[in-house]
Amino acid sequence: MNLKPESLEIFTGLIEEGVSRSADALAKMSRTEWGVMSSSTKEIPAVRMLSWFDKSKVPHVAASFDSEDGFPMSIILLFSEKGAQAVTDAVTQPFSERLSRMNDLVRLTVGEVSNIVAHGIIGALADKFGQTVILTVPDVRVGPKADILAKALVRYDGRKDIILLSHVDMFSKDLSAECSIVLVIDESSLIELFAAAGV
Repeated sequence: MNLKPESLEIFTGLIEEGVSRSADALAKMSRTEWGVMSSSTKEIPAVRMLSWFDKSKVPHVAASFDSEDGFPMSIILLFSEKGAQAVTDAVTQPFSERLSRMNDLVRLTVGEVSNIVAHGIIGALADKFGQTVILTVPDVRVGPKADILAKALVRYDGRKDIILLSHVDMFSKDLSAECSIVLVIDESSLIELFAAAGV
């Protein structure tokens, strides 16, 4: 399926709104102001995306979420190892002494930050289309970008799903990090949503 330009524009706007919403929650959690901006969203075939991601051998930390009810979809957020550490440092800085001895602090923090961003996006979609969407808890993985994405896409079915890729920049006084967000969406559910919304 190829989204009509106006449909992609709507989805792009909803993703931008969702990641912007997450900035307030992240600011409260870390006690510092955040900016979270989606700079581009495009539809992309799975094979092309995996081939593109395979060029990056830098370790990544990724959190993936699935939804079944109402609007079947998956959301995967991928941070480079450096970006994941930067996000962790920014979020945990006010509590660094208390958290310094925790194991897997980066994985836990990326899972929580991803949870906030993913629910910001889901909230924007739910408000637009009047759907209730419940996400699973984050499944956090570490490894090469293409490898962890391939594992997160285990439920992807090219006959009925589409993939959107969004690039997100996160920044604050103590943070500058990039994140790739992959959305896997059931085509028939999407058609129904757009038809109900008159798109």
